[in-house]
Amino acid sequence: MNTTSDVLIIGGGIVGLAIAIELKLRGATVTILSRDFKQAAAHAAAGMLAPQAEGIPLGPMLELCLRSRQLYPNWIRKLEELTGASTGYWPCGILAPVYVADAERTDLREAAAIAQASGTEAQWLDQAVIHQYQAGLGSDVVGGWWFPEDAQVDNRALTQTLWIAAQTLGVNIQDGVSVQAIQQQQRQVASVQTSVGDWQAKHYVLAIGAWSNELLPIPVQPRKGQMLAVQSPDSASGLPLRRVLFGSDLYIVPRQDGRIIIGATSEEVGFTPNNTPAGVQELLARAIRLYPALQDFALQELWWGFRPATLDELPILGASACANLLLATGHYRNGILLAPITAQLIADAIAQQPDPLLEHFSWQRFHQTKPSTPPASLAASSTPAALSSSTHVLPRSNSVLTHAVPALAQADITTLDSPLVIAGRSFRSRLMTGTGKYRSIADMQQSVVASGCEIVTVAVRRVQTKAPGHEGLAEALDWSKIWMLPNTAGCKTAEEAIRVARLGREMAKLLGQEDNNFVKLEVIPDTKYLLPDPIGTLEAAEQLVKEGFAVLPYINADPLLAKRLEEVGCATVMPLGSPIGSGQGIKNAANIQIIIENAQVPVVVDAGLGAPSEAAQAMEMGASALLINTAIAEAQNPVAMAKAMGLAAEAGRLAYLAGRIPVKSHASASSPLTGTITQ
Repeated sequence: MNTTSDVLIIGGGIVGLAIAIELKLRGATVTILSRDFKQAAAHAAAGMLAPQAEGIPLGPMLELCLRSRQLYPNWIRKLEELTGASTGYWPCGILAPVYVADAERTDLREAAAIAQASGTEAQWLDQAVIHQYQAGLGSDVVGGWWFPEDAQVDNRALTQTLWIAAQTLGVNIQDGVSVQAIQQQQRQVASVQTSVGDWQAKHYVLAIGAWSNELLPIPVQPRKGQMLAVQSPDSASGLPLRRVLFGSDLYIVPRQDGRIIIGATSEEVGFTPNNTPAGVQELLARAIRLYPALQDFALQELWWGFRPATLDELPILGASACANLLLATGHYRNGILLAPITAQLIADAIAQQPDPLLEHFSWQRFHQTKPSTPPASLAASSTPAALSSSTHVLPRSNSVLTHAVPALAQADITTLDSPLVIAGRSFRSRLMTGTGKYRSIADMQQSVVASGCEIVTVAVRRVQTKAPGHEGLAEALDWSKIWMLPNTAGCKTAEEAIRVARLGREMAKLLGQEDNNFVKLEVIPDTKYLLPDPIGTLEAAEQLVKEGFAVLPYINADPLLAKRLEEVGCATVMPLGSPIGSGQGIKNAANIQIIIENAQVPVVVDAGLGAPSEAAQAMEMGASALLINTAIAEAQNPVAMAKAMGLAAEAGRLAYLAGRIPVKSHASASSPLTGTITQ
């Protein structure tokens, strides 16, 4: 366990670095965990500081942006003095040209009116003036708004300067560290699980941008933006383009070194990488229309990035469901603009002096519920016909029906847990299921769906040989939605298991999962009790880990073996609850509890569970996940049992996170004893 500092920041982009520097200047010790500094969204931005040119309407977001823009000059000065580096900050103003078709753009008119009302400047330039002010604009530009207080900064230079400043101040930057999970207990972050072990701190900040949803269930999704750069030709008269041009669907940002940034597309394609011909063509066509001379400039660079977008395109800032975790994410197109104010607000919140402005950017806004009126058939109070006329029925309260659960309570529940992470891959469901023993393929298909599972284990040897009950199995499931877990069932020696694991990896590739290196390792020479061989399992695990497999070993509930398997690099350990298919439930709870308490990898309870109550029990103990096959497949109604097991896994996990009351040797009254009537 790495006990780090006062504050641990997840994310080494511009927001994370800005927060770290602010906290360090206030005297805190700070650690940053950064997956890959070069992949930070700030590297792929344009660096505009344009709250007015963007036409942000009057309200908290505009206030946030204007406050941050006001901080910029002093913030930049301090950074440059500290590092001796240039950030390319240029208060050049921003020009928002309009065409005939959008000459009545209300967003810009409102932005200008707001600017003038607040004492800042905004000017309308008619066609003659705007073409004189910036020569070379397209002939169909009929005018535009000039926002002289908007500015720009070289985003790449700024990010590098922040990195140097953080190092100079003594921030502990851990680059190349992948955060796999945020471990939570009793509504507190207990630790952060990473690719290099667990880390602890007093306070935590999530500033991982578009990847936030991989660690917490908050509505932040990647919005891909393609961009390009051209180089303006040398000219004795200076730069041909000196104004940032902000159109309705495009921006053109000239740098002082002659480089011109053109962006950006906005695509909801997940983390799909690379530039596309269509995206580049779209940008060039729009840019050349706005500033035709660009068609003759040298094309210099193409790139793309992922903006962190929320449902309302506003950031998520401030408190989370965990008392010691703050959120600083979802900045979308304004991460660079909002970096200084975000750093200030988060540092104030850690110092227990939260700014009231944070309330407008709380994660809770996505979990608000509205009171709903029940159907008349439910709301009406009626006397059952079976009751006699002499029976007195107390009026029923409809409060449960007519009042929604408080938004905070529901929101706390939805953000209480983090995803299950195995070998760097995230899963929402904590139930894994199997494919064997079903009476039909249809039963299996429906049960997998009903369970809500995302991982399904498949016996490689049985699929390869088309054993009874396994014909057509590979084609029966949609492997684009379900992660295959090939298993080595039927292998009696380590050598057999290694060979079958390799076949399983190839089978996964054939089904479209090119990067699937998972294997559930089973080495079982015992044909009567089906108990796993600890020596053979360890031997096979060591070899498979060397070959790059993510090994999930099935073992007896042996704490020493579990620890040894973890040490050789297994992705999980999977202790049995009781013998496979026995339905005996958890017969070795004490040993499983020891394994859970000592493991630094997920613990998956596998085998022997027969009822949902036993599944919930395993999760309440702190197991990371369950693998259940026979109890579902051989149930009288497999589909219903699959649903029940899925719900049990969720309930048990939530109960574990909520924290049960301590067991007492004496009674404790539910009602208070004070204030009772004594006479």
